[in-house]
Amino acid sequence: MKKLVSLLIIMLCGSCAVPQIIILKDPLTAEEHINLGYLYEKQGKLDLAEEEYKKAIRKDKKNYLAYFNLGNIYAQREEYEKAERQYRKALKLKEDPDVLNNLAYVLNKQGKKEEALLYIKKALEMKDDPFYRKTLEEILKKE
Repeated sequence: MKKLVSLLIIMLCGSCAVPQIIILKDPLTAEEHINLGYLYEKQGKLDLAEEEYKKAIRKDKKNYLAYFNLGNIYAQREEYEKAERQYRKALKLKEDPDVLNNLAYVLNKQGKKEEALLYIKKALEMKDDPFYRKTLEEILKKE
């Protein structure tokens, strides 16, 4: 009888569903994804950083920092057209001198010196920063 009861219990348990933990929603905020992406970026893990910035954008399409940081990833990889697109998206959300500077930098790298000059001058009007002046010097260099 014990064997029969044991067999029935095993058969019943075999057909039972095993409880699983399912995460339906990403628990992190856009800002947390940005912070995580920044940490990955500082560790040189650009692919992971890129993914975190994209997650931040999916969470909050109005967070200019996510676009700015994603642009920085592309600029580091010398994917200047992609970087330009992200910086332009960031600028639509917030006119920030760092974004203007980085946009000027990637435009210059693509040979768009006149447009780069417009953006770097605007950045310098907003904030006199040595990094912006260095970008201006790079743009003004003769080829």
